[in-house]
Amino acid sequence: PATSISKGEVICLDSSGDEADNVIELSSGDEDTLKISSESGNEEDDERSSATEESSGAHINDAQNQPDAQGRVLVNINHPIEEADLFLAPQLARAVKPHQVGGIRFLYDNLVESLERYKTSGGFGCILAHSMGLGKTLQVISFIDILLRHTGAHTVLAIVPVNTLQNWLAEFNLWLPSPESLPPDIDPSYVTPRNFKVHILNDEHKTTAARAKVVEDWSSDGGVLLMGYEMYRQLSLKKSFVAGRKRKSKKPVGPVIIDLDEEDRQQELLKAIEKALARPGPDVVICDEGHRIKNCHASTSQALKNIRSRRRVVLTGYPLQNNLIEYWCMVDFVRPDFLGTRQEFSNMFERPILNGQCLDSTPHDVRLMRYRSHVLHSLLEGFVQRRGHNVLRTQLPSKEEHVILVRLSPLQRALYTEFMQRFREAGNSGWLSLNPLKAFCVCCKIWNHPDVLYEALQKENLTSEQDLDLDDLNSTSNTRCSASGLKSKAGDNKPVIGISPLQERTNQVITYEWAKDIMANYQTGVLENSAKMVLLFHLIDRSVSKGDKILVFSQSLSTLTVIEDFLSKRPIPIHRVNPDSTSQNWVRNVNYYRLDGSTSASERERLINQFNDPENESAWVFLLSTRAGCLGVNLIGANRVVVFDASWNPCHDAQAVCRVYRYGQRKPCHIYRLVCDFTLEKKIYDRQISKQGMSDRVVDDLNPVLTFTRREVESLLHFVEEEPDPSYTDLMPSEELEIVMKQACQMYPHLISKQPFHHESLLMDRKDLKLTKAEKRAAKKSYEDEKRASVPYSRPSYAHYYPASDQSLTNIPAFSQRNWRPTASSDEKPVASVRPVQSTPIPMMPRQVPVGLAGSSSGVSFPVNYLQKAGVYVQRVVTTTDIVIPGSNSTTDVPSRIGAGESIHVIKGSMSQWALVTIADTPQMWTHLSTPVFSYPFINSLYITNGTTMS
Repeated sequence: PATSISKGEVICLDSSGDEADNVIELSSGDEDTLKISSESGNEEDDERSSATEESSGAHINDAQNQPDAQGRVLVNINHPIEEADLFLAPQLARAVKPHQVGGIRFLYDNLVESLERYKTSGGFGCILAHSMGLGKTLQVISFIDILLRHTGAHTVLAIVPVNTLQNWLAEFNLWLPSPESLPPDIDPSYVTPRNFKVHILNDEHKTTAARAKVVEDWSSDGGVLLMGYEMYRQLSLKKSFVAGRKRKSKKPVGPVIIDLDEEDRQQELLKAIEKALARPGPDVVICDEGHRIKNCHASTSQALKNIRSRRRVVLTGYPLQNNLIEYWCMVDFVRPDFLGTRQEFSNMFERPILNGQCLDSTPHDVRLMRYRSHVLHSLLEGFVQRRGHNVLRTQLPSKEEHVILVRLSPLQRALYTEFMQRFREAGNSGWLSLNPLKAFCVCCKIWNHPDVLYEALQKENLTSEQDLDLDDLNSTSNTRCSASGLKSKAGDNKPVIGISPLQERTNQVITYEWAKDIMANYQTGVLENSAKMVLLFHLIDRSVSKGDKILVFSQSLSTLTVIEDFLSKRPIPIHRVNPDSTSQNWVRNVNYYRLDGSTSASERERLINQFNDPENESAWVFLLSTRAGCLGVNLIGANRVVVFDASWNPCHDAQAVCRVYRYGQRKPCHIYRLVCDFTLEKKIYDRQISKQGMSDRVVDDLNPVLTFTRREVESLLHFVEEEPDPSYTDLMPSEELEIVMKQACQMYPHLISKQPFHHESLLMDRKDLKLTKAEKRAAKKSYEDEKRASVPYSRPSYAHYYPASDQSLTNIPAFSQRNWRPTASSDEKPVASVRPVQSTPIPMMPRQVPVGLAGSSSGVSFPVNYLQKAGVYVQRVVTTTDIVIPGSNSTTDVPSRIGAGESIHVIKGSMSQWALVTIADTPQMWTHLSTPVFSYPFINSLYITNGTTMS
């Protein structure tokens, strides 16, 4: 049959190698055939002007973010000629750094644009994604002053973490003092007071009436309202509050008396609150630590999206933390529908990027990952301004992050081995498999110190949530684990990074029966039972001896208590700051402090101020829980940090680092991450690197090295029964290591499994992998082609290939042709936005083929025009060898191969997958199989062979 078709119409497929001169081979790759124009033509120069710029976005050239000759900072640069120049208040102009000037201008351009445009436009939102410590609060305060002073805006709602409310109020009073707080003879050219009020709504307002009064004053007087996320969620859900009411009360003995008048008053107050907060709500809403908007189904996210104002600002130092879906959720809040639906985003970006970021990814997947990462970054650069810590490197002392891989002690190894053996024996039905978060909590007790596990044994009913400070995980439902015995639902469309405790059973109690025999004669208070603890106190002693203050972060509250117990029994090292000091044991609130979730706001502020006081030469150590101490805390009095255990979310550990590495730090900073090797904690750390690498790629447009294979990233419960012999570990302290680390390697080589390394070494930017201009154009074109192809190409649209027919079973309404045919409406979703589903198990009814499709077997026409109009690539070919078709569990009589010499069509579908199609002698008998040909959700292809359609 190949000889009867013209050469221009046929491409022969042949794997035998015969007649090579007459065969055009088809590449196995999926990329488009793209003709690249000459580099010297009229191409756009999309290269960055500076190699040091970390991210794209408006106003990131700090050479231009400078005050004028008079020291004034212009905000509305390039404004219309009929509008006046808008300058920052003089006290702000003297304080802001160049990158902060760029941030203020970025906010103005996105939310205001111009004074005239502000009056006529509904506005847009943006994300200020500056790393921790770059002064986002000051930038927002400066922008709010310009907004309320010049645009006619009346109200601004700032929703912030509740533990930073007082800090925000203090910042407003510091940078924009009220007129009443300034001396009457103050020079206005030196300090300009604010012309608006700052209202605060916190837990001191107990009743609905008290809260309604604050909201009403703000709505009528204007200005800024500060409130927490939980408070906003409660008020938006119209929850009423009555003073003195207890959360839990006994069932009343007698009849319940309801004051209907009081209920009506409560509802009226709640309606007024909702009107002020959401409908229509404020002129501008600002969400600090906006990465909390990471679950689009959470009640807080839903409440925030109900705000009618489209002028929304998200402040975050870590826009991408666990996965891309969380990033999409935050972007969708500031620019609704900009990236399409969640499913469309998943198909276009999440899956290609996840598939290509592992060391063992195929070259095609890696290339597609790089392409899609660049496209996503370029799509968002107009309203996501990213500035990283490179800004600080020229203004602050150096920072080094050391990773120390620690061994388990013999006792810890016995406990961990027994625990993992029980997990293996329990299989998929055990409580560990059903709740892996609890498994992590048990492991934490083992590798931190057996004393923590011993304490749990004494409290037989202790649950994991009472110890680990992991409340943020309760709001994350976009992640899953993919280890043996920890499988998620088939067909789930979620990334394989992290764990969702909401999907697990929470009514199970941890049992410690497995540890009782090993811990029968356990002696508490032995430091050497944990290698981590030995190294921790080495770091503390050596740091204090050098006159450096140190922070210790742990997510386990029990671990902090154990550390306190060891501190109280040890003497304070003699330090060079005060060598004449007498040796004494550590005393809480004198020589060391502790901060966790139970610390009150006033006590929190007092402890921080005392620790940062340079005159305080008594306090050297600050113990902090990772969650409570990573936000709203400035601890520049210290310059050394120990991250005692790895967190699920990499941003929590990174935020801990930023407590010391920020403006005001005057000493070189050293960070020590202690990670237990050959355990679950090492796998968690590996995932941190994988997540951070994805963030660097998408948010910062960098090219981090591919460090781990897919198996290494996805496997969670990693278990090695025997560690390598310590004698084979050759620790050679490098000259580059600072003195404290070098001493640790020399004194405790048997406790360290590998040579310590820098955390940044796993995230090095491969500048040689940066996309060329031609590759960027190819990436953009492939994305646009796929997006265009996916719009009209939906599974229901196949019905349009068949005309209306009276041959359908009209006596059965469900199978009536008229009922089955979809209507052409704009609500019809493309394939890219629909999760793959099982086709109907009952064959579709025979249909009459339109004119042009029917014919003899030698002259059958194919609906090429229909597909090409949708942007689908179609090529007619002739096979020279048999082609095996993937099998199916359908009961339909489907052949297993396409014979040699058959005329087929090669289609490139909307998801960049090749499909083989052939038209049979009787095309009227097309039917759907009962199941998809492929089980992979990212493959969207169509097979038509011998009268059968498989999709």
